[in-house]
Amino acid sequence: MLSRLVLYGRTNMKVGESAGAIKSILAAASDYSPASGLTGGLVFNEKYMMEAVEGARDQVSKRIHSLFEDKRFEEITVIALSAIDKRIFEGWAVGYAGRTIDAERLYLKYCPTVDINPANMSAVGVLDFIRDFCALDTLYVQRTGLAEQRMSIPQAPQQRPSSPRQDSGIETIKIGTNRPLSNKPAGNA
Repeated sequence: MLSRLVLYGRTNMKVGESAGAIKSILAAASDYSPASGLTGGLVFNEKYMMEAVEGARDQVSKRIHSLFEDKRFEEITVIALSAIDKRIFEGWAVGYAGRTIDAERLYLKYCPTVDINPANMSAVGVLDFIRDFCALDTLYVQRTGLAEQRMSIPQAPQQRPSSPRQDSGIETIKIGTNRPLSNKPAGNA
């Protein structure tokens, strides 16, 4: 059975160390090949990360556990976890959500401002944002698997598969954090 996980968290990047962390996270895209059985995307910046993962239930569960152990991310919140009939991602992509014209257009499409805050987005909005961002043709998106192959072969435009536009049946579930939460006031997530 296929499952899809959608989550977000805070990145744990220190000022001055972000270039190395960005390079490290982008390089992690090579860990996911078609043989891994996982497809999806990870989009991040100096504040937040958002991820959608598709695959066998046990593989998706392993991915959740590995994220909680990853010191680069904290305060992880699962916003959707469900059984699916088919995948919407063809491979794996990792993207750095920097300041480019194309990226800022997407930020304004899904967020109130050009500053990304997944806590202010619906589960479907986060999923669509990840999919759209990972489809951008930029050096800040690394792809592996079928997604990488498709990007290198010119093809006729394809209609994007539709996704449900309602969040009915999707709950936000806080399943814990990989480190104690800071004493930040509520609402700054």
